[in-house]
Amino acid sequence: MSESSGNTSLSSISKTAAESEKQGIPSILEPPSVAEQGTDVSPDSRLSEEEEDEEEEEEEQEKGKEKKQAAVVKKDEYEDFVYMISDEEFPENESEEDREPYDATGRTDYLAACSRFHVTPADYFMRNLMEEEILMGYYGFGPQGGRAISSVLGSNTTVTKLDLKYNSLEEDGTMAVCSMMEENCYITSLNMSHNGMKYTGSMAMEKMLQGNTTLTDLNCSGNQFNDHCAKPWAGAIRASLHLRKLDLSANEFGEDGGMELGPAIAENESLTELSLRWNHLRLDGALAIAWSLKTNQMLKKLDLAWNGFANAGAGAVGESLKFNGTLQELDLSHNRIGEEGAKLLAKGLAENETLKVLRLGDNPLTVAGMTAILLAIKQNPNNVLEELHFDNITLTLELMELLEEMCKNRPGFKVAHGGLGGVEARAQSEKQKDPMVLVKQYIDRANLRLVDFFNSIDKDKSMTVTAEELEVGLARAKVALTRDQIKDLVVRLDRDGDGEIDYGEFVYGAQQVNLAERQQKKKNLEAQKKRQEDEARMSQIIKPPES
Repeated sequence: MSESSGNTSLSSISKTAAESEKQGIPSILEPPSVAEQGTDVSPDSRLSEEEEDEEEEEEEQEKGKEKKQAAVVKKDEYEDFVYMISDEEFPENESEEDREPYDATGRTDYLAACSRFHVTPADYFMRNLMEEEILMGYYGFGPQGGRAISSVLGSNTTVTKLDLKYNSLEEDGTMAVCSMMEENCYITSLNMSHNGMKYTGSMAMEKMLQGNTTLTDLNCSGNQFNDHCAKPWAGAIRASLHLRKLDLSANEFGEDGGMELGPAIAENESLTELSLRWNHLRLDGALAIAWSLKTNQMLKKLDLAWNGFANAGAGAVGESLKFNGTLQELDLSHNRIGEEGAKLLAKGLAENETLKVLRLGDNPLTVAGMTAILLAIKQNPNNVLEELHFDNITLTLELMELLEEMCKNRPGFKVAHGGLGGVEARAQSEKQKDPMVLVKQYIDRANLRLVDFFNSIDKDKSMTVTAEELEVGLARAKVALTRDQIKDLVVRLDRDGDGEIDYGEFVYGAQQVNLAERQQKKKNLEAQKKRQEDEARMSQIIKPPES
């Protein structure tokens, strides 16, 4: 076929198609529509549609698997535990009866925590989770045990007192307990003493006290806190608005630590009891603590025993007491306070109107220092002191008489001192005096001569009296001596040792009493003169730091 004939055929076909279109007849060049095809579909087309449906179902299944896999938390993403979610854990048709009941006590959670931290569960802890107090000192929990118990106490609503002393919690266990206390809003008393907290523990305590609003009593004694730890503790003391009682005793705060803690104590507005005993507070650190009392108007009880306040620190305390209007109990025992410090402290007592208990035992106060303190108390009409402790400090006869006089004028006033084994000063009775002094006082009051009194006892006129005759005669004269005192009197007056007292021995005993009285009067005059000189010299008292 020639090229011309081919072109003629194509053109004729095109013309025929155009004419058919004008007449509404479908062209043979257009494929039939889907509607026109009807059910006349080829097998290959039907097979491709089924494959597409299967692929869609497979894609949906793959997406479901990916969602479940996304819910799986990998073990290395968490430090302590792994949650594995499976079809068995969340069955679609699980009934209420098949589910395990919720354990509100926390015992189940505690057992799971012990398993995670590889520690042995404490039966006492589980039994007392629903009680108000958990007292678990000396259990040896260690850091991991502390983390286990903390994991369940955060949401506990029954425990209000938690005692964990001596458990070697160390820094990690302390952090766990502090984290728990940030969540718990029911525990009001916490004992964390002797757990090796150190610096990290002090940081955790500062953070916890900034947020906790229910804790009122905290014991952190014996935790190796040093001057480096004083800064976070100062921050904790400043930030705490609810803590009432804080024990930081038996730590290692020194001069620098005291300088950090002092200003914080001055600013605190919640603490009523603070213990810093058994630290190393001295020099400027001791002065900073002492000066804090001048500003602080909340503390009622302050324990500073077993530090190094010495005379300068005692003087600063005395000066602060002039301005403090809340402190009721102060312990300065074992602080190397001498005579000078006692006299400076007396200056504050002469003006203070709130202090009720003062402990100054085991200090080298000397007789002059104690006398200055007693006279300051006696001469202050507004002083309310009820207890004064001079433990292990021997008193002289002069001080004993001054104490007796004060006790007569101040009902209920008590003084403990080493000379009498710590008995109360108001118990100083006539039986504690020299029995011959009591006999001599009776003779003077009755305006009798020595011979007249002796003859009233010596019924057989032998000019000697036995212990029995002396006891009967003194009882008749109403001179109150115990049987032991009478025996002592006989031993003292019986110079020849024959078991009886003759008139000459009796006269000698009376003369010794007169001599002792004259010597005591002389000492009193000398002491009075010395006190006047000391007061003139003490006019320049230690001045507080410039504000």
